[in-house]
Amino acid sequence: FQGIFRVKVTEDGAGLKGETLEPLVKSDDPNFRPVAVGVAPDGSVYFLDWSNQLIGHMQHHIRDPNRDHIHGRIYRITYPSRPLLKPAAIDGQPIPALLELLKVPENDVRTRAKIELGKHDPAAVIAAVKKWIPTLDPHDPAYEHHLMEALWVHQWMNVVDEDLLKRMLRSPNYHARAAATRVLCYWRDRVHDPLGLLAVLARDQSPRVRLEAVRACSFFRTSKAAEVALEALEKEKDPDHPDYYLKYCLDETMKALDKYTR
Repeated sequence: FQGIFRVKVTEDGAGLKGETLEPLVKSDDPNFRPVAVGVAPDGSVYFLDWSNQLIGHMQHHIRDPNRDHIHGRIYRITYPSRPLLKPAAIDGQPIPALLELLKVPENDVRTRAKIELGKHDPAAVIAAVKKWIPTLDPHDPAYEHHLMEALWVHQWMNVVDEDLLKRMLRSPNYHARAAATRVLCYWRDRVHDPLGLLAVLARDQSPRVRLEAVRACSFFRTSKAAEVALEALEKEKDPDHPDYYLKYCLDETMKALDKYTR
């Protein structure tokens, strides 16, 4: 296959499944070697074509003099009838402006905004987040996401906010609860009664949240963590045939905790 594979990813219980879509691009040229794909700030897609007759080190000698280390091709793909995005101003922006960028739908913009926030004094950033949260509209469909971004900024700055964490663990949005459970895993040595919190999450209605709780248990060094992880099976419709992804994660967690349960 000479092309760039494309898959539509959807949720499947505690995990994900993929549906093969038409390739982004394909070619009959046997030298077509797409090696990287990226999305620019304006929404256009770039991909790199190595375009080389010699590939790998099994088919050809690694020091073959015909290897081309200089040339290649860069392609840019745009949607003809759709305007490009206006790249967000990030570099050198003040903290309040960067926090507003955490509301945009593009993952790359939000990530780069947090990278820029990392250049500021953590105390100033956290103080600004505390002022930013009350300005969020609770009726906004993305409200829970914005609150989750606030929690992620705390994690980015290595500042624990247990109250905000617990608020997100109780979020009505299961994606937010699952994401907060991952944060709890990272903060497990810095919050009160983490296994108690995970015990509740292991019995969550959402299989995704239960999976995150089970995964988090694997990082503890106590038999109590195994007991909490096993509680995730209680919410399975058929405990004898549990969700594939959840069962896999549970099996791996129990392996990690085996020496603490003997």
